[in-house]
Amino acid sequence: MSLIDTLKTLPLRLNFFKRKTDDENGPKKEGSADGKGFHIPKLTLGMFKLKPSQDAEQEMAEIFGLPQPKKTLFRNPLFLLIGSLAVLISCVSIWLFSDNENFEKEPHIKQPRAVIELSTRSIQNKSEKTEQPVSVKDTNEPKTFGRRIQRPAGIPPKLGQTPVPMEHNTGKKPSLELQPHPDPRIIESNALGPLPIIGEGGRKSWQVYSRPFDQTDTRPRIAIVFVGLGVSAIATKTVLKKIPGPISLAFAPYSRGLKDWISASRAAGHEVLVDLPMEPFEYPKNDPGPYTLLTTLPEDQNKYRLHWVLSRLTGYVGVSTFMGSKFTTKPNKLRPLIKELKTRGLMLLDVRENPLSSAASIAERLTTPSVARDYFIDDTLTQNGIRARLMQAEKLATSRGYAVAIARPYPLSIVEIKRWTDQVEDRGLALAPISAILQMRK
Repeated sequence: MSLIDTLKTLPLRLNFFKRKTDDENGPKKEGSADGKGFHIPKLTLGMFKLKPSQDAEQEMAEIFGLPQPKKTLFRNPLFLLIGSLAVLISCVSIWLFSDNENFEKEPHIKQPRAVIELSTRSIQNKSEKTEQPVSVKDTNEPKTFGRRIQRPAGIPPKLGQTPVPMEHNTGKKPSLELQPHPDPRIIESNALGPLPIIGEGGRKSWQVYSRPFDQTDTRPRIAIVFVGLGVSAIATKTVLKKIPGPISLAFAPYSRGLKDWISASRAAGHEVLVDLPMEPFEYPKNDPGPYTLLTTLPEDQNKYRLHWVLSRLTGYVGVSTFMGSKFTTKPNKLRPLIKELKTRGLMLLDVRENPLSSAASIAERLTTPSVARDYFIDDTLTQNGIRARLMQAEKLATSRGYAVAIARPYPLSIVEIKRWTDQVEDRGLALAPISAILQMRK
């Protein structure tokens, strides 16, 4: 319908509203006109209120006589939501069913497979048997299996221990053989483990397990001891491979596979000590490890901790003080422990982390075999610093007859000490184990 036709019918529509309003308002009031008068219909919001089944376009079409709009489902939000979900479910279902076959096969794609060709010949004689086992060889099997690690003869493997390099893995042959260990004649059984004792005839561990040295050699002696070994497997293997046998090695008592490390070291000709953890300043922030000797503990508890350390291994000549910058300055704490070392036939190496350490002086008064450190080779961890310390050790040995130096298993320290040991004897010096220094001082 055009706009002109709509305007023409507008009076009729107004009359329609008037009649509807009169019907809703009831009979005419008294004194009113006879009904022929013109009254503007009463407009209310209810006239334009949308019915639940109709929208605004349908209502306007009824009022103005316009054609009824077509109902479109796509304009319904609920229909759009349901349709979207249906499409999504359909796509997921198609993807699952289409990939079902590949999904079942995928776990087996990367698995190793061996193809066995079966003979088509029928078995002529069922009683015929073969003594050769059937084997299938993978053509992609690697030809090398890495380096095989073996243990020295006579030492059975133990469960739960980390394989460590043994004699044939050190890259060198020992120039001499050390006394086999453990020697049952200088060991006593204890709840903690084997503890060293002085055997019949005064046999002591620091003498029995020491590396032989020609005491008639009059050259100045230099002893170098690597401390803190066993904690890092890589560093310990490097020391065993590159460092010559006359250099002594000290191991941490809580090292993993400690007994194997000791066997490997002695098989390579090294004299062995065990680090004795002692309380440093700023403990426990600065912690030497389990069973540390403490200034706050009574004598019996510190002695128990000492026994625990000594029972971790056999075949060692003595102990070396580890850290202990505070403990070694307490004579009352040191004295009973150093006396205990003497009664068990062990020597003491005072590393002197604190220059004020009284361990060596107390050991001398108690006639306990002891040696004190002269230099830290790698206190300045540079090439020039290490070489300067080695030159100082040479000068001291030349003037006094011997010198004792301590080294840590740093890569640079190992390289520089190896280079120095290759040339030291050419300068008229003797590279000696730590026990040889002790015998010289006696």
